This record gives sequence, C-alpha cells and structure tokens, in this order.
Amino acid sequence: MSDFQEDDLVETQDDRPDDTCIRAAIAMADPNLLRLTLHHLTGDPCLADMKVDGTPLWAGALFTYTLAAEHHEQVREMAFEYLTRNWGKVDEDAFKSRENVRPTMELFGHGPMSEDEFLMGFEEAAFDAFPRGVTWSSKPSQDVLDQYPVVIVGAGLSGLCAAIHLEQLGLPYTIIERRSGLGGTWHFNNYPEARVDSTSLIYQYKFEKKYPWSEFFASAGETLKYLEYCARKYNVADKIVFDTVVEGGSWDETSCKWHVTVQGKNLASRVIDAAFVISAGGMFSTPKLPDITGIDSYAGEVIFSTNWKSDLKLEGKHVAQIGTGASGVQFMPYLARTAKSVTVFQRSANYVLPMEGYRDEFPAELQWMFDNFPLYWHWHSYGMHFLNAQLELLQEQDPEWQKNGGVVNERNDALRDTAIGYIHEVLADRPELIDKVIPKFPPMARRPTVDNGWYEALKRDNVKLVTDSIDHATPTGLVTADGTHHECDVLVCATGFSTTRYLWPAHYVGREGATFDDLWSKDGPRAYLGLTAPGFPNFFMFFGPNSQGRSGSFYSMAESWTRYTLKMIVRTIEHGGRAVEVRPTAFEAFNREVDAKTKELVWEKFGKGFYYLTAEGRSFINTPWRGAEIFARLRDPVFKDFEIR
Repeated sequence: MSDFQEDDLVETQDDRPDDTCIRAAIAMADPNLLRLTLHHLTGDPCLADMKVDGTPLWAGALFTYTLAAEHHEQVREMAFEYLTRNWGKVDEDAFKSRENVRPTMELFGHGPMSEDEFLMGFEEAAFDAFPRGVTWSSKPSQDVLDQYPVVIVGAGLSGLCAAIHLEQLGLPYTIIERRSGLGGTWHFNNYPEARVDSTSLIYQYKFEKKYPWSEFFASAGETLKYLEYCARKYNVADKIVFDTVVEGGSWDETSCKWHVTVQGKNLASRVIDAAFVISAGGMFSTPKLPDITGIDSYAGEVIFSTNWKSDLKLEGKHVAQIGTGASGVQFMPYLARTAKSVTVFQRSANYVLPMEGYRDEFPAELQWMFDNFPLYWHWHSYGMHFLNAQLELLQEQDPEWQKNGGVVNERNDALRDTAIGYIHEVLADRPELIDKVIPKFPPMARRPTVDNGWYEALKRDNVKLVTDSIDHATPTGLVTADGTHHECDVLVCATGFSTTRYLWPAHYVGREGATFDDLWSKDGPRAYLGLTAPGFPNFFMFFGPNSQGRSGSFYSMAESWTRYTLKMIVRTIEHGGRAVEVRPTAFEAFNREVDAKTKELVWEKFGKGFYYLTAEGRSFINTPWRGAEIFARLRDPVFKDFEIR
C-alpha cells in the first residue's frame, strides 16, 4: 500500500523514525487491534465506545470484529501521538499483569470471560516470557537431576518443545530422530506448494516472540527454518541424534528406568537408559500406502507426498493423483501446471474453502509495528486465537435445531450453504463438475482444506476428475470400477497416514509385561488426557489418542502437553519419587468422559470413513472439549489420579 522500506526508518534528531514512515506502518495495522492495544495502554474510555462490526472470513466459517470505518483515522492518529510521545519510554512489562490485561480482553470479545477462558487467552497473547513454562519449587542439585535422564523420541515441533522446556529446567535429555533432520512433518512433507493452513501468527511457539515471517501462511520450507532457528536459539540442536530409530523400550521396575533400544544407520542396536520417555513421534509420521490390487505390478514411478523427489521431472508426463485431502488439494494445481495431463482420483469430496491472504507476503510495515509499537504483537496474537477458536462452534450438534430440520446447528448449516454457493460460483462454467465436488457430509465432520487454486486447476483442459473407485492397477496405469483404463507415467499418492499406529515403529513393554497392543486391542487407542496410560510408568506420549485440539495451534497444544508432562516429572523428583503412573480408575473414568462428550459433536455421526474415527466408528483423534476446558485440564495435573512411588 506504500513504498515503505525498513531502511527508510532513519532516526531523526529526537531519536525516532521519520513521521511519514511511522504513519505508513500504523496504516498497515488492523484498526480494531490498534484500538484494543491503545485501550490496554491508556484505558481511554472513548476507545471502548467505538462501533465494531462482525466480518465473515473463510467462507463464513469464522468471523472477526472490525472497527467501523468512521473511527479509523481517529485511532490511527491516537496511535501516532502515543508512539511519538512515548518513543523509547514504555516499559511493556508494567502492563502485562493479568489485572491490566483482562479489561481489554473482555472488551475484545464483548463480554465477561470465565477464568479458564481468560487464562487460556492470556497465554495465547503470550504476555509472559514462557507462557507455559515450568519451574522448580526448589531446584535440586545437578547430582540429583542427573539421575533423571529423559529420552525424547522425535525432533518435530512437539519434541523440540519438550526439549526447550527441559533445557529451562536443567534436566538431562537426548532427542532420538529417525530422519536426517529435525522438523518432523515439516521435514518430510516437502512436496510442491506445501504450507500451513493456519496463519503463521498462531502457528508458532508462544515463547518465541515477533519472529519475522515472510508470509502470512508460511511455506513448509519457512516453517522448517523456523524450527531450526528455535532449536539453535534455545540450545537443543546439539542434543539431537539423527538417523537413529527407536526400536522399543522395556520398563525395569527395580531400577525404575526405561531401557530404550535404538539403532543408528549402519550401526548395531544399543540401549539407552532413561528415567522418563517422551514419545513425540506424532500421529502423521507413518504414511499409509494405497490399498490397490496389483499395485506392485505398476511399472511407472510412484511418488508419495512424504518423500517427494526434488529432481522429479513431470514435463510431458501423464500423472495420476490418488488422494484429495489437505496435501492433495495443495499440490494438485502444481501438477496441473507442470505435467502434460493429470488424472485425479477422488474417493470423496471435501470442503475446499477460500482463505483470505493465503499467499500474501508479510508486509514490512506490519513487522515494524510488531517490533516497535508496544504490546501490538501480543494483541495481534490474541486476535488470531480469538478468530480460530470459533471453529469449535461449528462442531457441536444442536438437538433443537435438528428437530426442526437442521443438520448440525444453525452456524454449521449456514457455512455449508456458503461453501456450496462458492462451488457453484467458481465452477459456473463447468457445471458437470459441481455435483462431483460437493461433499456428502456437513462441514467439520472431516478436516476442511484451503483453496490453493484447486477448483481453477480442475477446470484446466489437461485435468480430469475421476470419482469411480479404483479396481486394480496394471503395469501402465489404473483401472476403475467401470472398466476404464487410465494410463499414467507417474503415480502421485496423497493417501494420508496410518493414524492408529501410535508410537510406531517402537514397541514398548511396560510394568508386568504391559503392551499398548494389549491395552488398545478392545476398541483402539486410548490414553489419559492423550498423554499416558496405566502400566507404563514415566512414559508420556505427545499427540496421543483424543489429544488433537478442536481449534487453535498445534504449537499451543504441544506447549500444553509439555507443561503437563514436566509438572508430573518435577512433582515426582521433588517428592523423592522414581516412578509416576496414572491410576487405572482415572484412566477408565477419563475415557468414559471422552466417549460421552464426543456424542455431542459432529464426528461420529457424520465423519465415517475419515481418519478421525477408528474402523468401528469411535472418535479417537480429537479432544471433545473446547479449548478453554482442555487447556485447563492440561494446566494443572490432578495429582490424586497418579501414583508416585
């Protein structure tokens, strides 16, 4: 919107940048967030009285509050005056108490907040240096700490999060990573166009402030660089052992240690003793191969979204794509632009929604505001949380609405109408495609995706959408149920992950020979708070059963799992214990709560066939609670649910 460059921010005689450049930066700020920041800083009642409107985003799935245009210039002028008058004089820490923050946070949401809602919001705004950090009541000596080594399995974002917080506590730890680099899903998902579908301003650690993202929705490459940067900055990078697989572990009741067996590339297996194991391998770490009769006979090249070849040449090739979930939707437009032809095999249609600013670069003006306008970054971060949390409202069934003919609830049904209207609009010139791409289920029953040019690519002359099921493969292509043979030179698979294979490939044997195979044999994976299970002392799993948040950032969930786990470890050490284990009664009671609460949501009723459910139809991926409640459960452990010995 301007010729603003950071280099233009030369200092004047009064030790602040040029007024013109400051105004240009302020003009880039969101007026409502600017209003709220000023309200926090000044308490000026006129700011609370300004008119705001609700503005829909993401095809109506979300809404944001926008300041009425009549107030924009007034707020910008107030911001300019505040900044220039107080340049270099504001002590931000003086404003970061909960008492100072709460009035503005309640003004933001237009009403009182519960304590759990406020505490979650306070952490999401990241006013504290380590919002979900853990401290000692009285830090033990290093000799004592050295008796409690921790093994972290996986150097993805949750494993790194655990390591960074262990570093703060001074506990010894080692990260075992089976791949050659850190980053987890952002290391191996290197396919073209891979990027986050949540804004970078929410998809980041809360202890790393004001990171200079180049795009609002970071590419996979930039996300990986961010994780590498954090690993270096917080001194955990040199604690990672790469190219090493955790084969399994066995619990030794006498020593209260896990004997963890690992194998490095071209090396013999060896055993590492650990007081605690944190399995952070994640749920999306084991690719699911396409289950197609005769696939082994196919003679062409087979590529998976998780091991894309950087030197893959598609020019002049006939490509077949299997899978139209989040990854498939992202990279199909690239295939369409590059290959001679693309045949897309779609098992079921999904909601592909337009996202404002999905490919926009991050303006220099906005980054300057983050760096220089007091508290603005914090309120911008909170705004992203406030926006994203509304997804939870779409997931809840409304029995009264359904009695009157509705499908889920009023808001969900309205989103469905808007999403279908969008499909009709973008495919108006290709009406034969419309019915094929309209989902047969309501929004949020499966994970919706962001339109990365999906519909426009479907309309290309070199793209064909096939909705008939694949019957079998031949050496030269795929045959669908109607008998049509679809020839292809390259088969690209976006077929998802084996989400029920938690902890794979490691096999753990707990107390008295307990195994997860036995524990989960009845109706699939279960855990207490998604983190731990009876029979497995000192063992915690991140992204375990029923632990995926219903909204918000995976980073924030990882921070919450880390805080909970480290509080349990700290409690055990400070009480002179050697082992901590969840009680079977607490495990069973928690899972009864999960099953009952899940019945109120959309997944089990409408999500059959998606990875959210087991083969028997039980929801085992998502937590059934809204963000404020699950974060409250993860904030302070109920110690009576555990035995420390």
